Amino acid sequence: MTKIDIHPSVRRGDNMQIMGDLSLARGVEVGANVTFFPDARVGENTKIMPGAVIGRPPIRAGTTNRPIDSGDATMSIGSDCVIGANCVLYTNTRIGNNVLIGDLAVIREGCRLEDDTVVGQNSTLMHDVVLQARSRIHNLVHITGTMLVESDVFIGPSVSSINDNDVNLKRFSLIPFEVTGPRVRRFALIGTAATIGADIEIGMGAIIAPGAMAIKDVAPWTIVAGVPAREIRTVDEESRARILARFGLNNERGE
Repeated sequence: MTKIDIHPSVRRGDNMQIMGDLSLARGVEVGANVTFFPDARVGENTKIMPGAVIGRPPIRAGTTNRPIDSGDATMSIGSDCVIGANCVLYTNTRIGNNVLIGDLAVIREGCRLEDDTVVGQNSTLMHDVVLQARSRIHNLVHITGTMLVESDVFIGPSVSSINDNDVNLKRFSLIPFEVTGPRVRRFALIGTAATIGADIEIGMGAIIAPGAMAIKDVAPWTIVAGVPAREIRTVDEESRARILARFGLNNERGE
């Protein structure tokens, strides 16, 4: 039996589509033409702009290689969030409090977005991405599947990332389908139009220059540039100290 729990204070636009269990908490605002797939939960005072799709299930076509695992079918959005116009948020996704998702963004299944994060307009988070607290992803960014973005990271416009160095074999099912996204550690900054390779680590406080292609690990507090990216210098000690002090940390390992 379908369970609909909509608080009396909720404001609903025209043509809201409810396709299964739905919970909308106090103060939620829903724009026109929003679709809720089953098992969607929305926290207090969150605003969902017109045309958004909440809780979309992944559907595998015959031409795709990656196995689909919807996992927990629940789609949850925390309190005080803004979900942009025409966003598509897939099932088995958890979004924290005070999260901003820009217009036309796509968040695939299995993603975890912690409190105070931002995903810009027309950006895509592929499956099983973790975006930790206060990190910001700008517009037109492609975050590859299984990528980890730690807290307080900034990713500039039009950045791309990769999780597979064996596409040529996997696309023909000649080897098992396994992918590993990059790991971007706390305080790192990725410049406009940079590319981040599969299964590499961008160290704490590192900076990737605009247009760079990082295909190997980048040491903490190191600035790299070029194609392929090479170290050009390190972040100056004063800047490091000011960033760490801002968060009450005592050393460059974040302790």
